[in-house]
Amino acid sequence: MRAEILTIGDELCRGEIVNTNSSYFAAKLWDLDITTRWMTSCVDDAADMTAALEVAVSRADLVICSGGLGPTEDDLTVDVVAALAGVAAVEDPAARANLERRFAGRVAITPVQLRQVRVPAGARVHGNPGGLAPCFEATIRGVPVICLPGIPREIFTIFDGGVRPAGRAAEGQRGPFDGGGLLGRLAELREARGNVERVARTIYRVFGRGESQISEVCRGIVDGVPGATIHYQVKFPETLVKLVVRDHDGAAAAARLAAMDGQLRTRVGGFLYGTGEENLVERVGRRLQDQQTTVATAESCTGGMLGEMLTRLPGSSRSFRGGAITYANDEKIRQLGVSPDTLVAHGAVSEEVVREMASGALARFGTDLAVAISGVAGPDGGTPEKPVGTVWLALASARGVTTKKIGFPGARDLIRTLASWWGLRMIDEALDG
Repeated sequence: MRAEILTIGDELCRGEIVNTNSSYFAAKLWDLDITTRWMTSCVDDAADMTAALEVAVSRADLVICSGGLGPTEDDLTVDVVAALAGVAAVEDPAARANLERRFAGRVAITPVQLRQVRVPAGARVHGNPGGLAPCFEATIRGVPVICLPGIPREIFTIFDGGVRPAGRAAEGQRGPFDGGGLLGRLAELREARGNVERVARTIYRVFGRGESQISEVCRGIVDGVPGATIHYQVKFPETLVKLVVRDHDGAAAAARLAAMDGQLRTRVGGFLYGTGEENLVERVGRRLQDQQTTVATAESCTGGMLGEMLTRLPGSSRSFRGGAITYANDEKIRQLGVSPDTLVAHGAVSEEVVREMASGALARFGTDLAVAISGVAGPDGGTPEKPVGTVWLALASARGVTTKKIGFPGARDLIRTLASWWGLRMIDEALDG
């Protein structure tokens, strides 16, 4: 089933706001095995909107449209969709009642405000528990066009807020669909197509190798596998590898996907840290709590970035005890007990210093694990022996201290972010035992 997403608004086309609605819709459709083939945006102009919708219904089996449902004169979606469907724009009784309840005793209702409770006559109305303009579904040239408001929080409630459409036409007549929310309706539309193609897929999360390197080792995995494709997405500082198998038999697609899983894991090796939607920051935070393991940080060039990542997950106080940001050498000595002689002999960016930083943090905070980071983040400060991008990391525990030296080319923020993620990766490996 091919879908097109159409987002409407001058502010989108002027670059004044980021179009997050399209990506949200596409993800929801993808979860339902509905493929988004096209994404289009246009300004609040009736002629442009009409042209965009005409193109969409000429090539897609489903159109999702957002924006232009408000009360102002540039909110034209209802009028454009109604004209294309060959019907009038009418008030939806339930939406008007909702508006009246919200405005009662506070704001006088005017014709302008009532513009946002209109829908094309005969439309299937899905409601909007988070706002005033209802979501509705009309048919244009045999293609269902589902129109939602442009405000993201209202869209979220329509999709995820347990909306149970009344299944009514705009004139108040009850329709055939009565439950399951908008997601249920989309699934119903998919099944109505018949001969539905199922999609089996897995997201593999890789850190420590670039997209081209991962692509090279994965070359040929999908060759000869019916319906299989492989895709790569750079989501700095990690790379997502996505295996997708399509088949009208869902079990067959899943079986072919499972057969490729081991091969991909073997090829990517230790740079693969997980699968699914959970990134490394979330994974480490969850695992620390699950395993009741405490951690502390000792940071120089990252300036507390690793500690910030470790405290993003709710409940992180159960695992993260604290951190020392020891940018100056004097603070490495004072807070962490680093030997002045070690600093003189080896410099702040060295294996010997991060060992002592990690051991000092472990003792100071009394944790199960402690991670230390010291590096040359640039743009200045590099030497031939320690160029910009040189970073040393150490992880201390009761078992001892392990270290890692990394060379990161790139800008300052890139180096600091990568160093922090390598700190997370060392914790993740320690939690593996």
